[in-house]
Amino acid sequence: MAENYMRIAVTGASGHIGNVVCRILTEKGHQVNAQYHSTIRGLDTIPVKPFKGDILNSTDLEILFDGCDAVIHCAAMISIHGDPDGSVYRTNTEGAVKVWNACREKGVKKLIHLSSVHAVMEVPVDEPYNEDRPYKSDGSTAYDLSKAISEQYLLKMADANGPELVIIRPSSAIGPYDAKPSEMGKALIDLYKGKIPVLPQGGYDFVDVRDVAETVVNALFKGRHKEIYLASGKYFLLKDLASLIQEVTGRRMPKTSIPISILKLLLPLVRFHGWLLRAAPQFTRESLEALQNGHPAMDNSKARRELDHQCRAMEETLRDFYEWITQVDHK
Repeated sequence: MAENYMRIAVTGASGHIGNVVCRILTEKGHQVNAQYHSTIRGLDTIPVKPFKGDILNSTDLEILFDGCDAVIHCAAMISIHGDPDGSVYRTNTEGAVKVWNACREKGVKKLIHLSSVHAVMEVPVDEPYNEDRPYKSDGSTAYDLSKAISEQYLLKMADANGPELVIIRPSSAIGPYDAKPSEMGKALIDLYKGKIPVLPQGGYDFVDVRDVAETVVNALFKGRHKEIYLASGKYFLLKDLASLIQEVTGRRMPKTSIPISILKLLLPLVRFHGWLLRAAPQFTRESLEALQNGHPAMDNSKARRELDHQCRAMEETLRDFYEWITQVDHK
């Protein structure tokens, strides 16, 4: 697909990755049909054509994709609280199938599907972590399983006539323009405001949302059909990430780290505390297991080689995130 003037549809456009993708696309001169589900916040300063809709509604999708050369499918339901009503599976798996079918119906040439590193097994941690890891299966958390199944469905459907398919698996994307904010954005804000007194042990791979978004846009023109690309960043223990936040912001960060095995024992108390306050618990079994099993050496060499994936220093990411949050709070 030649890199020239295009009309591109973005689902989940008001989400963190979605709105940054829209920013980059419009800066490059592309026209963008931007779908949001409930709030336009995050898109209100970007010159896109907004569409309120639901990815589970085929008519909404066909209207959104009409006249578009490519689709970037960012819409997803991220959950660290299971899937009690089935909405995670419907959104992430059935939604991806409906997006594919609508692309084929409207003659879209290329589909970029935003998946997640959670779609595949993190363990064992002493073996290479790349695009060839086996998929999660029954017994995995609801979000992880939904992303694994959606990838497999799309790869199978891509054998038929339809758009070229490229799958991007980001790790934990953080940075500015986190308008809603995301689960990780909430945690970074709570750390800054002194609402988290102790840290869980463990860590994860964090990547700047702008680097992910640039790689997604590059995939429109460089991504190969039915290929998967790992858009990861760098692994940080939470205590090291907190130290970096303290260095960047000057705010005192917690120094005590509690073993995850102990925190798991406290989960019933945490859930009860959340119920009393009518608020979501600060951590869940899903979030603790992600930190416990986070792979320390994700290999993004394929994305760097083929999609020019770049990873800026985490100091820059955190500085820009907290500067952006401060500006938003002062508006």
